[in-house]
Amino acid sequence: MRFIPLFALCALLASCDVKTAHDKQDQTTKLSVASLYNADSVKYVAAHAAGKNNAAEKVFLKAIDLYRNKKNAAGSVDLFIKSILLQPQAKSYYELGNALMDTRKVGEALSAYDMAELLDYKPLSKLLYNKACAYSISKKKDSAEYYLYAAIEFGYNNMDNILKDPDLAWVREDNYAFKSNILEAFAGAGDPEKLQWNLFAGQFKPLHMPVTIDKAYAKDLGQQFISYDFEIYVSEMRDTKFSRDVGSSFFYVGEVKKTPEYKTLIYGISDEVEDPGNLSEGMPFYYLMVSYNTSGKVLDKMLLAGQKLLNDPYRKAVISGNGDIEVTDYKIEYEKDPEKEGYKDNPETSRTELKKEVFVINEEGRFAQKTQQLAMIR
Repeated sequence: MRFIPLFALCALLASCDVKTAHDKQDQTTKLSVASLYNADSVKYVAAHAAGKNNAAEKVFLKAIDLYRNKKNAAGSVDLFIKSILLQPQAKSYYELGNALMDTRKVGEALSAYDMAELLDYKPLSKLLYNKACAYSISKKKDSAEYYLYAAIEFGYNNMDNILKDPDLAWVREDNYAFKSNILEAFAGAGDPEKLQWNLFAGQFKPLHMPVTIDKAYAKDLGQQFISYDFEIYVSEMRDTKFSRDVGSSFFYVGEVKKTPEYKTLIYGISDEVEDPGNLSEGMPFYYLMVSYNTSGKVLDKMLLAGQKLLNDPYRKAVISGNGDIEVTDYKIEYEKDPEKEGYKDNPETSRTELKKEVFVINEEGRFAQKTQQLAMIR
């Protein structure tokens, strides 16, 4: 059975409102609390956002820390809303919905999930599953089952969770054939572990070669955030733990190489440091290139571009069409000391090349310096 993509349905319904978004927005194109769940307003403001809003991102990371690490769902709600008012994003609405669910504000949680879906949240399967839970709590059997089966079709793979999740208790108990229906749905879905991996890997589009990854590349990433539901494939999500001082945002970049044995992908990371003077604003992104096997196990990983720490060299990458991956490390001098003045409005004054290396991806999916690889072939 096929399902209409839910975000498309939301967009269609939103277009029926006779009032235009222009009637609802002032010159600042920001949401108000009253328009937080208004589809037209949310679409309009999101469409007119001028790139990444650093203030919104910092508030979002504080909310995530409070919700996920400190287990304070109620306290995180206001922070998620504050972040959305600064800049509406799919991930912010999704996490707001989760926090509202935990505080049993189910009706508002559904509104938040609707907005996340409208803004094209990924992975859609997890959002649909959470909506199924919300409808089950609300004792709306048909809607709960609809969204649950849709979630499975779109890749939700945790059958054990479906059979044990207390949020789905009502719909399980109300349908004597529930377990057999779920088993049947999963029978046609394939290997659950591979489904989850394919959901993650499928978000990375093939890169058009040659490609240069330097400071300016971050402008092309837009809102391509990686969901925290995929932390099993992004170890840095587990490493940072959204500490009090530093939080990180993660971005899809693209697919470098694909074979029957492995995929090589690139994702970007932006660290947000909590500091009173906003000195971290404008800090360079850094990019990791990772090879995974067919089930998502990491085969190899390297820093491809950018810099993790202030005192590290800055790395620039050029990936050519013939498979060469050239990385060059630089020492960068700025007009002002970044440790005292930050990065914003602080132009480079010079770059000194420190080292240049060329890598290739071998047949095992590992990264080897080209000279070493040639020696092995000989």
